[in-house]
Amino acid sequence: MVASISPKPVGLLSCQQQPFLKTLDTHVVSCSDGPNADGLYEVELEDTVIFPEGGGQPADMGSISGIAVRFAKRDGLRAIHYTESPVATGAAVQVSVDFARRLDHMQQHSGQHLLSAVLEREHGLDTVSWSMGDRSSHVELKTTKDFVLSQSAIDAVEERCNQIIMEQIVVNVRVFEQGAGDCPSSVPEDYVGGVIRYVDIGKDGEFDSNACCGTHITNTSQLQVVKLGATDRIRGGNTRLFFYVGGRVRQYAHESLARDKKLTELLSCGPETHGEAVDRLLKQSKQANKSLRNLRRQLAPLVAADLAQQLNGSDKDGLRTLVYHSEDGDGQFANGVVSELVKRVKDGSSEEAVAQAIDQLGSLLGQCKGGAKRGVWQGKAASFNKLSKFAM
Repeated sequence: MVASISPKPVGLLSCQQQPFLKTLDTHVVSCSDGPNADGLYEVELEDTVIFPEGGGQPADMGSISGIAVRFAKRDGLRAIHYTESPVATGAAVQVSVDFARRLDHMQQHSGQHLLSAVLEREHGLDTVSWSMGDRSSHVELKTTKDFVLSQSAIDAVEERCNQIIMEQIVVNVRVFEQGAGDCPSSVPEDYVGGVIRYVDIGKDGEFDSNACCGTHITNTSQLQVVKLGATDRIRGGNTRLFFYVGGRVRQYAHESLARDKKLTELLSCGPETHGEAVDRLLKQSKQANKSLRNLRRQLAPLVAADLAQQLNGSDKDGLRTLVYHSEDGDGQFANGVVSELVKRVKDGSSEEAVAQAIDQLGSLLGQCKGGAKRGVWQGKAASFNKLSKFAM
């Protein structure tokens, strides 16, 4: 008879207590009888180094004795792993975490704690929420509609964050039983009976202290570097500030240098004058488009006159048709041609003739959408390959 195995509750998992631990020998508490709708098995372990998503931090990925773990989530106080294959209940297994992903998540999450602390302590800006993306993350700041986060303020915040990183300040986690102190409002309703964890930056949280279930670095130096990015306005007045931490800053720099190199080749100038070169090209393009529109406006009556001559010289019995196609035209040019053409065609165009033409077009072009107004039909089609048959 196999002795029952008691799993560690979320809050006391090895991934939370030893965030730099990459592998762990443990046992399988349970495994679902079959796969779920996504084709994955639900596995609970005695303990784990794979963090289930929470606190704004995505779930870790990894493996259980070579079986891939595609996702992990918290269910009450239980950490559920979602695997591609079943694992025998009671089996001794080794669980491993994708540490590159883990380190990235720790840097972004701890970086957010540091950034929010600097914004609040030194600039009076409270963080309402935050989000970790695949490439960048952002904090949402409580601001008014008239507030503008200046570039000088952003630069000051960035400099202060990197100064704290250089100071190599210790980051600790304090754990309390629920009821031993104030229970934060951020604790989920289904997290009943679990411990409350506070992440402190500095001794006894002298710089910052926040309740958090995520995995974090143990020293600010492990963040390496913080780079602040763009801002935008949301929710009628709040400000969203994007940021990059650690390895993502290096990746951002790598991509930026690659873009600089490509633009240098295309613009034939150095990065310091890319902006001026692009501005000059945009002005030239704007002027060229303006000249092109003027030329099309002058060309439309000439094209219409030629088309009208062809129509007026054709057989008047039955439906008179012709096809004109211009790859260089646009909607404005087409409307100009039609407007001039209507003035020049003898006998005008009847509603019946338009309806008859539309029926023929529909049979040739298939999905043809549009509408008729004052004897003129205008529409769009997915393909014009058979349009030449319309004039036969």
